[in-house]
Amino acid sequence: MRSYFRRVSRVFLYAIMFFSLLLCNPLAVADAIKQHGDALVVYLPENLNYLEVVDRLKSEILAQNWEITDVQDIDVGLKQYGKNTQNKVISVCRSQLLAQAITEDPFVSLIIPCRFTVFRETVKEAGGKVTGRIVLGFVDPAAEAKAINIKQYKAAQQATDELKAVLQIMADFYNE
Repeated sequence: MRSYFRRVSRVFLYAIMFFSLLLCNPLAVADAIKQHGDALVVYLPENLNYLEVVDRLKSEILAQNWEITDVQDIDVGLKQYGKNTQNKVISVCRSQLLAQAITEDPFVSLIIPCRFTVFRETVKEAGGKVTGRIVLGFVDPAAEAKAINIKQYKAAQQATDELKAVLQIMADFYNE
């Protein structure tokens, strides 16, 4: 009987230790969408698989009826300069919105295609601790339209709203 209670006590102790670690060190949790200049970004934990994040983003872009027009591997180009990083730019377009935007003002062509960026960032925290994170974001098409003095930017604002929805889906996925 005494050994039974020892085993139960030990299991209970391990369970408490496990749940304390879980509470102090959450697995993969994304931040909320944040503003970074004219960009909207989500910060993801560094322990995520970078290529899986890129693939999930591509899937969500396509699921929201956007086309992927190009994927630029910035990381490949930087290797020749001795920089080893993970950085991809995913160019996207929604032809229906583009047709509307060009009708509103053909100068909108200066800011297309829209683009997402996914990269790893090293962060130096107070106290000198160095951590990392994956940054996922896009430059706000409506802000870009305003910056080049496009007066009618309804389609650009719709693009911003739709791309922000993709970003929110990604943040929600990594918060589950």
